[in-house]
This record gives sequence, structure tokens and C-alpha cells, in this order.
Amino acid sequence: MPTSSSALQSHIESLLERDPPRAKSLCVTLLGDALLPHGGSIWLGDLIELMRPLGINERLLRTSAFRLTAEGWLRSERDGRRSRYALSDQGLRWTEHASQRIYDGPSPDWDGTWTLVVLPRTAGNGLAERTELRRQLAWEGFGALAPGVYAHPQVRASTAHAILDRLGIPDKALVLSARDLADAGGLPIAALVAQCWNLEELAGQYRSFIADYGPLEKSLRARPAPQLAFATRALLLHRWRRIVLHAPQLPPALLPADWPGLAARRLCARLYWMAFAAAEEHLNAVAGRDNDRYRPLSPQAYRRFGGAPPEVMAAQAA
Repeated sequence: MPTSSSALQSHIESLLERDPPRAKSLCVTLLGDALLPHGGSIWLGDLIELMRPLGINERLLRTSAFRLTAEGWLRSERDGRRSRYALSDQGLRWTEHASQRIYDGPSPDWDGTWTLVVLPRTAGNGLAERTELRRQLAWEGFGALAPGVYAHPQVRASTAHAILDRLGIPDKALVLSARDLADAGGLPIAALVAQCWNLEELAGQYRSFIADYGPLEKSLRARPAPQLAFATRALLLHRWRRIVLHAPQLPPALLPADWPGLAARRLCARLYWMAFAAAEEHLNAVAGRDNDRYRPLSPQAYRRFGGAPPEVMAAQAA
């Protein structure tokens, strides 16, 4: 009969075979989730060691680190023959912006107010500007109500203004706060949810996440080996990040009663904390050695996914 460790190892290998992570994207996941709470700095050789069991070889990682630096995600520095990497200031802003979606999710409270972005036909925007605006609004979760009209129930107007500023078109679009007048006989915006967002496809992604990662729960009940725990946490968070960063983050009031995203988030939180303590042991052993910029874990990390369970906090105190 297989041990919990061998079962966990087999499942990790199966996940890597069926859905191998891209080196550059996985690197961002590890830097944001595992390393940022420890100061965010790591020697390249240690990063290679952490990622090798996840199917990322040295050549792929070196190429990815170079590209992430060129794209403004990372900054690097040399110390003799060694290179050290950390998130840049811009990378920190991007990571912090994404963290709310990853660890917290949409707020359960919603007062019925929508943020609208309206791009008039006469605004003089070129096709490239409109295309990029549509792309960035979609990333923030906005749905298209009509040509040139985008809506979201919870994203703040300041976020929309920031997108327009980045694109250099702050005066080419209207940003409005609105409530529909369905009580007066009008069509409620909520009636267009299925038309504006592909919830069926997103629900399928959540169900696949549950099917792929649900079996890990049994293997994680016994304390896993540190390296296996780290691999589990990394793959789990990476898959979850890929789903939720493309999800519209709609409040529960606008979702079906049996929405699988709720069960998927609860599963992700349970597995994350089940692997957390042992994963930290492996991280400390690899990333913390000979690294004077490696810091004790930030207490803020324990607030992820609604807060660490009592047994995790008790283990940390011990």
C-alpha cells in the first residue's frame, strides 16, 4: 500500500505531466507567494534548485529570469560570479495588485452600484488604443455591455481612471458610477451577466481545479516531506493564480447558487495551509542559506485565504 508521501509524489508527477507550468509564469508565482514574505530576494542558483523538481531546468529558468528583468518584473544584481534576483518596484506593484484576487477574492458585500467605462465614438481613439483598453479592462474583470460600454460591479472608478492614464487617454472616455432602475421597469444589468462574462467556461476551470487537486487532501493529512510540501504549494497556487487572475471577480449575488468557484476557493485554502508549514521548512533551507537579505516570514502571510487555521498558527508559535 503506497505511503502518503509516495502518493503525493505520484500525484505531483501526474500534474506536471498533464499541465506542465511555463517557466516564466511559475517564476512569478514563486517570487510573489513564497519569497516576497521573506524579503523577496534569492540567489539564482537557489531559485534553480527550488524550481527543478517542478519541471523547470536551469536553461529555461535563466532565460525566464532574463526576460522578466527586461519586462520590468525583476531586478538583478551581481555579487562576484553569482546573480541575485528580486521583484522590482513595478513587479511589487503588479504582485500586490494581483494578491487581492488570489488570496481574498471578491467581496461578499455589494450595494448594487456599477462602475461603467464608456468610450464615445467621437473620442478620436484609434483601433490600437481601443483594443488595448478593452484588453486591460477585461483583465480587471470588466464585461462589455455594448460596443464601447464596459461594466463591473465592484472594481473602483479609480482603477478605471488608472488604466486610462496608463494608456494616455484620460480624457477620451467616461467613467461613471451607476445603479440600474430595474424597479421602474428597466432591464437590470444583472440580467446581462451571462452575456458579458463567460461563466460557463470559468465554472469548468473551477471544476477541473477541484478534480485535479481535491485528491491531494488525503495525502496532505499526514505531514508531508518539506520538498514535496513546497512542490504542492507551488503547483497549487500557480494553477489557482492562473484561474482567478482571468476571472471577473463578480460578487456572489450575481453568480449561480451552485457556483463552483466558492468550493474551489475553500479547497485551495485548505490545501495551501495543509502544505504551508512543511513548505516553509524547505524554503528556509534553500532560499535562506547564505542570503543576508532573507527575512523571517512576514506575519501578513498568515492573513492569506481568510487567515491561517489555529493549528498552523500553533505550529508557528512553537
